[in-house]
Amino acid sequence: MNVSIFDRFVSKETGEPQRKSSHPTPYRKMFSELEASGAEAKERCPDDRGTIEDFVWALKEASRARYKKALEGEMKPMKAEARFFLSKDRMSAYACLLPPENDGAELTLEEFLGDLRYEGIRYGVLQEDIQREFALGYFHLFPVARGKLPQAGEDGKVTELFQRRKNMRLEVQNGSEVDFSQDVQLQPIRKGAVICLIRSPKEGTDGIDVTGQELPYPPVADAQVPQGKNTVIGRGGQALTAGVDGILYMENDRFCVHEQKIIDGDLDQFQGTLRVSGNLYIGGNVDGGVDVEASGEIVINGKMGQARVIAGGTVRVQKGIYGTEGKTSLTVAGQVQAPVVEWAEIEAGASVISETISNSDIRCNGTVYAMSGRGMIVDSQIRAGDSVLCMRIGNLAGGRSRFSIGYPPHIPETWERVRAELAAVQATLDKLWDPITALRKKGSRISEGEQTLLERLVEQRDLYIEQREVLTAELRLVNKALDRKSKGRIRCEKLFPFLDVQIGRLTEELTTMEEFCNIHVEENGILLK
Repeated sequence: MNVSIFDRFVSKETGEPQRKSSHPTPYRKMFSELEASGAEAKERCPDDRGTIEDFVWALKEASRARYKKALEGEMKPMKAEARFFLSKDRMSAYACLLPPENDGAELTLEEFLGDLRYEGIRYGVLQEDIQREFALGYFHLFPVARGKLPQAGEDGKVTELFQRRKNMRLEVQNGSEVDFSQDVQLQPIRKGAVICLIRSPKEGTDGIDVTGQELPYPPVADAQVPQGKNTVIGRGGQALTAGVDGILYMENDRFCVHEQKIIDGDLDQFQGTLRVSGNLYIGGNVDGGVDVEASGEIVINGKMGQARVIAGGTVRVQKGIYGTEGKTSLTVAGQVQAPVVEWAEIEAGASVISETISNSDIRCNGTVYAMSGRGMIVDSQIRAGDSVLCMRIGNLAGGRSRFSIGYPPHIPETWERVRAELAAVQATLDKLWDPITALRKKGSRISEGEQTLLERLVEQRDLYIEQREVLTAELRLVNKALDRKSKGRIRCEKLFPFLDVQIGRLTEELTTMEEFCNIHVEENGILLK
């Protein structure tokens, strides 16, 4: 039966015999009690877990030393003692009482407070808590002091609402030459628009640790405002604003504003990223690795070659896309219109309209049309949310095209991915089954090492089972989407081998020459006519 310090004090006053041990407390028992007390302390003060763990370790070392000392010589009495511990930042102090040994004397609260003072713990002493915690007895870990952290002030701050982009001007040229040899990212801005928000500095307050050491708050600094040409500090000094309409750019690490212009000519030496707000008209060709982004529609009056184009509307390439494998792409929220699409990667939110499509990868939520001119699609992969309508698929030289139609492109792609991942997970589970079963059959004959291995295998199995459940749920949702009847179809006047067709979960390989095809799903099968 454990007896608290309070009970011991009462026994002294009433004359009852004190309960003292005539033999040293085994340090393994001390360790057990310290670990239990440490766990309880960490639960009460989770933010001090590291400090408590370090203190428990130190207490174990002290207990072991006391035990050995208690066994030495004539086993002289050892007085109970208080142990203290400071956190690394000296913002908290903990204490623990170690019991007397060999009929040694108890420790009084007054002595404890004296020890606390002599250890240099002077600030933030938890007077009321200490008296209560002290009465809980030995091997009880509890906080005895809490410091006060310095409250940092706030530096003056500039919050930039626009990206820092290099100095570059986009101007109308009379001829076809446009110098875009430098990196560029254009940001249009209106007069009075806020470029940066400015916040004045705010002072902090000092702190103090449990030893009484003052902890000054760090100094604060004024905001450094990057004001440049054609910018104004306004709104009572709380903002940097544009002084004129134009393009925002950086010069000498300062925001400046220059008037916005449009492009008239080729983009063939541009090495960076051209970004504009609204619609963009390019009078010539786009090539040479240029990146073009616009929030609206883009019209390219010439050809598109090696380039990357992103648009928030429709893109029309008047003279065709003649790309380079892996280096020509369009990502468009609307429709793509181009008489020729060669070696291009296209992702469109609506449809794609062309006369010839070859060696290209097209994903769109609408329909792919090739109904005029040659009306040909050759050696291409098309994933259309609706249909593919063309005059001809393939040519005399052969080759292979792959069409997935009738569903948003991500649905069949997700279906294939999830099924592959699910198969891999199940294969792993099957491999784990035999060793788990074999180890479990050993029953009580299982060794300690084998038991550890079994626990690890079971843990791995549970993780894979959880992953299987997640994938199964995802597959169920995808299957639900695929169960919706598709109206998508592939229509062409002439089909050359080879064409791989996927409509939902159904696939078909077409290896013969056909005419007047209307490929669609009917009664859970893909029909050619």
